[in-house]
Amino acid sequence: MTGADTVEFLLVQDDPPEELYIREMLETHKVLNRVHIVRTVPQALAFLRRDPPYAHVPAPDVILLDINLPGRDGRHLLRHLGNHPAAVMPVVLLVDSPVAERILRRENLPVQGYATKPVDLACLSSVVRSLDSLAFVVLKLD
Repeated sequence: MTGADTVEFLLVQDDPPEELYIREMLETHKVLNRVHIVRTVPQALAFLRRDPPYAHVPAPDVILLDINLPGRDGRHLLRHLGNHPAAVMPVVLLVDSPVAERILRRENLPVQGYATKPVDLACLSSVVRSLDSLAFVVLKLD
């Protein structure tokens, strides 16, 4: 992690309104944790490998992954992470409904949590705090 108690997020989200909603939610709640955004699985892989134009980005602590992406869906990224255990970091899937969550859980995907869209800060904080590998603190300006 970049700071003593901050978390770097990588949001893999192709829907601009959903991306905007997440950005506005974080700004409204004055969350200082950084969120890096990519729109496709190939961009996410380039980000994780630090290929240009992502050569100088910090490694994310948590990936927020929309499973329904154009081209290669989020399952492709999960398979890649599963095949590279040294690169594994917690993944929180962003799903459209609790039904989608149950279906995905049956697939035994290597994810650490689920959040239903639209994502609210309390839900996201709860999921991320449950990750044993992170000491997550939402940093807010008072």
